[in-house]
Parts: sequence; C-alpha cells; structure tokens
Amino acid sequence: MNRIEINSNFSVSEQITLEDIKSLKALGITTLICNRPDGEEPNQLMCCEIKAEAEKQGIQFFHIPVAGREIPQQAFLEFVKTIDQSTAPVHAYCRTGTRSAIFWALSEARNCTPEAVLKNAKAVGIDLTPVADQLAKVANL
Repeated sequence: MNRIEINSNFSVSEQITLEDIKSLKALGITTLICNRPDGEEPNQLMCCEIKAEAEKQGIQFFHIPVAGREIPQQAFLEFVKTIDQSTAPVHAYCRTGTRSAIFWALSEARNCTPEAVLKNAKAVGIDLTPVADQLAKVANL
C-alpha cells in the first residue's frame, strides 16, 4: 500500500489488502472509507471483506462509492458527514487514491480557498488541478 498522509488526520491510498488493515491499525487509523464501487475491477476485494477485517481490528468502516472523478453531491454530503462524525485519523482508499483525495479536497474547500487546497495536495504529491472547478463550486456554496 502506498499511503499518502495528506495531514495528520487524513490519508489516502490505492486499493488496500486485508494485511494493510493491520498496518493501518498500527498507524493509529480509527476510520476507514472505501470510495470504490464493488466490482470495479476483476479480482478486487469486496467491501464486505474489507469491512469485516476493519471491524475485527476495531476500525470503523464506511462505503461511499463513486465512479470517476466527478463526485455527486449526495456522495459528497455523505463523506462530509462521515468525516465530521468520525474519530481521526481517517484513511480513505479507491483504485488509485485520487477519488479519495478529491473527496478530501472538496471537504476542505468548505473552509479554505480552492488554491490553498490545491497547494496542500500538491505538497504531498497529488495533482488535483483537473478538479479545480469542482473545488470552486464547493467554495462558493
């Protein structure tokens, strides 16, 4: 797993394995969010498998699946509610980590400028300029 720590409360990665959950637990992760639809790729671990292992490790698990980079408002609102009500640190994953980073960026755009969000993402090696328009829409709400 290539975990990218965006800040002390939030990290992202590509698809995780059952062994990765133990590593995340050792890092202090208390909440896990899956942003992948089941069956997105052949041989992908199903969310129920990840959820079972996460709960076994004492980690809260949430499934907020989306396809592609355009985040529907309902999914965004569910993500914000999950983040706001969860104990940090939170780890989110999807196929590559990008969708999860977009969710984070959109939630951050509620409280700071899109430029600051893009700069913070870039500082940890994530280029979110393709979703700058989405960030601006959230910032203007």
